[in-house]
Amino acid sequence: MRRQADPRFRHRGSGGPVTVVARSLHARLYGLPTAPSPLPTALDELLQVLGTARDGDQKQAVLVQLADQLRNAAEILEWARDNARQLPAPIWEWLRDATDTTRHLADGLDSVRPSFAAPQAPAAPLPPPAPAPPHAAPARR
Repeated sequence: MRRQADPRFRHRGSGGPVTVVARSLHARLYGLPTAPSPLPTALDELLQVLGTARDGDQKQAVLVQLADQLRNAAEILEWARDNARQLPAPIWEWLRDATDTTRHLADGLDSVRPSFAAPQAPAAPLPPPAPAPPHAAPARR
């Protein structure tokens, strides 16, 4: 568990890791450029960042981070599968499938990520559907 800095002096911040606060203070005192804060690794914090992301680059960065987290999860699942003792065959296969699915999700995020960077062109309206041909009534016998 990381040490957290408490908010002090009626500052509106919520605190944070001590090292981040110290780096920020050091940069302000000596006029150094402050580096942009890295994306969080916790999924709930990543979701919060996505809610405040304004441009495509920020959204892409969130998707990159999520894909990395999914790849890490796949590694954990693979480790669990390979290091468990005496797994029944159905459970071993389930873990293998879960690992493959998790990797597939990460690859899918990589493939859709560029769509967040390109400006969205207005969609052309669809033409009205062609009228359906009239149905002939079934012949009576």
